[in-house]
Amino acid sequence: MLGVVVVTANLTTIRFALMHLALLGGAVALAFKLPILAGAFGGIIVASFILGPWAERLKVDTGMMSAYLMTGSLGVAFILFYRAGVPAMEVFSLFTGGLLLLSPHDLWILLVIGILIIFLFWAFYYEIELFLYDKETAKALGVPIKRLQTGLLFLTGLAIGVVMRVVGALMVDAIILIPALAALTLARGLKEGLILTSIFGLIASVGGFFLSMGADLPVGASITVSAVALLAVVSIIKGRFNLRLKRD
Repeated sequence: MLGVVVVTANLTTIRFALMHLALLGGAVALAFKLPILAGAFGGIIVASFILGPWAERLKVDTGMMSAYLMTGSLGVAFILFYRAGVPAMEVFSLFTGGLLLLSPHDLWILLVIGILIIFLFWAFYYEIELFLYDKETAKALGVPIKRLQTGLLFLTGLAIGVVMRVVGALMVDAIILIPALAALTLARGLKEGLILTSIFGLIASVGGFFLSMGADLPVGASITVSAVALLAVVSIIKGRFNLRLKRD
């Protein structure tokens, strides 16, 4: 569902900054003997505020701020690896992920964040719709645009943090972006887009999991291949439908 927000609001570059801050947070957590996922979430929270209200207050372009965060966080992370003796490979486990390696604690976090995202989309659906499609009208109607944007960034960061544990940071797009792209190819509005992206995400994830089990392949890579194949099928169907309409 958050993939629809990322694509529609053109926040695709921001997800890289969130990933890199999650990496730095994981390094800091290991340096202080804390859970790596807690550190990743901490880094994401900081990134959400930097890319949201702080970037607005400093009048800095969000894309430029994302570039600063990506390069700066990697530099600081590698300094921590060297100075604090942090095991780099353990931190980089965030980049590889592993569905079968999730602990019960990770699953509870995944469940809570999923319920929270669904509830907030239900409670603030019209505000989110106005934010995505008509910001001027949203401002005129008193919608707190800045707070809403910061909240959506924060939720996107939390989702990325959890997805990184499932498929790895390098394949986050398989769950967050690709189902949304497929959904927006067919959807005629935000509500349809949210429903379709949830269905497509479920199909790609479950299909990728069974592909992994049946063919003895990595889970993250299998989910990614399933998502890409799904997007290709949807694009072909949409293209043929448009061609048929033109002929008619």
